[in-house]
Amino acid sequence: MTHPFNGARTSNWYVEETTAGVTPDNPVWTKIRDTGGIPTLIADTIESDELNDSREKTIIDIGNKRTEGEFAFELSSQSQDDIIAAAMTSTWQSGFTEAAVEITVDAAAKTFTRTAGDFITDGVKAGDLIAFPSLTGNNAKASIVTEVTALVVTLGTSLKLEDEAAATTDYIVGDFIGTGSECKTVSILTWLRGKCGTVDKYFVTTGVEFTGFSVEAAVNARITGSAPIIGRELICDDAPPTGSTFNPDLTSVGYKPPLVGAVLDGATKLVSLTTGSYTNDNNSSAQYELDDDFASFVERGTATNTFSGAAFMRDCDLLDRFIDGQSVSSHVVANGAEGAMSFSTPVLRLTAVTPDRGGDTSITQTIEGTATGNTMQSSLVVQRIIYP
Repeated sequence: MTHPFNGARTSNWYVEETTAGVTPDNPVWTKIRDTGGIPTLIADTIESDELNDSREKTIIDIGNKRTEGEFAFELSSQSQDDIIAAAMTSTWQSGFTEAAVEITVDAAAKTFTRTAGDFITDGVKAGDLIAFPSLTGNNAKASIVTEVTALVVTLGTSLKLEDEAAATTDYIVGDFIGTGSECKTVSILTWLRGKCGTVDKYFVTTGVEFTGFSVEAAVNARITGSAPIIGRELICDDAPPTGSTFNPDLTSVGYKPPLVGAVLDGATKLVSLTTGSYTNDNNSSAQYELDDDFASFVERGTATNTFSGAAFMRDCDLLDRFIDGQSVSSHVVANGAEGAMSFSTPVLRLTAVTPDRGGDTSITQTIEGTATGNTMQSSLVVQRIIYP
């Protein structure tokens, strides 16, 4: 007896489509690094309301079809970059590197001071993800710029720093991406494999859009996330599309603690986070026309970017801002051997700050907010640094 298809041996792959809904010729597939998920064909049912003397339903039809699913993942350097870009219908914008800058670190002030040159002229601004990779320890790890002058950048929420005398290092300002309006569709190949004689099968799903994503950072855990999809057509085939080749697997290790997470008012840190979650929801839905059996296209509404988190409660600063209707900002930064990544809401309108007294231990506060933006400022900014 053959075995059923096995989850551990099944893999999902994607290729960008040039024409929406059409798998390109001779596709070169890239693996989706996931911890679970598979495209699922969804069909609406159409029931007849005709009355008959049997009291039985006599006509059930299958209506329009679409594909849905959600891929869970552990965030790691470069592995989810294309998914994030597809969800935000945007393109990564390049950061920059400046070579051989002499830097002195003041740990208490969290400042990085150069002896010559100009950070502002170079293009550094508050909110940038920056790293000084040739410095020592946490001084070399990426963090968010909270203040910048010609000679000094302040990393107000960085990991614990150490004083460091003048040392020469390059510095890297990360690539970034925000909300866009580009057409980004992919085909997904699901390779189903079993053992003991089970014959491989292949789902080919076309016209797929990543309709959003979420990431969650917590103490003593890897950063996890998920990305939902809506697609047009799904078929089950005996072989992958003609001419298929497969890119080598990415092997970067998932981001893990220590992480940087904070809510800020300007350059002032209000709280350090114990958890932080970002959700990008594009209010997407499958749309149909009379002559289509499968979904005609995927429609997107307004992007809704939200933040939720938790922090120990040491004062009423955050609660006061909620009461006064003030906006704040938030960010979470992950560092790894291969690179760094950050998620930020530059303007976050707090919708709830809730103290929690659950017993005789520390009082915490849960934080919820909706990010706002405009044509000049994305409500959610994702940044990355890839180390050479």
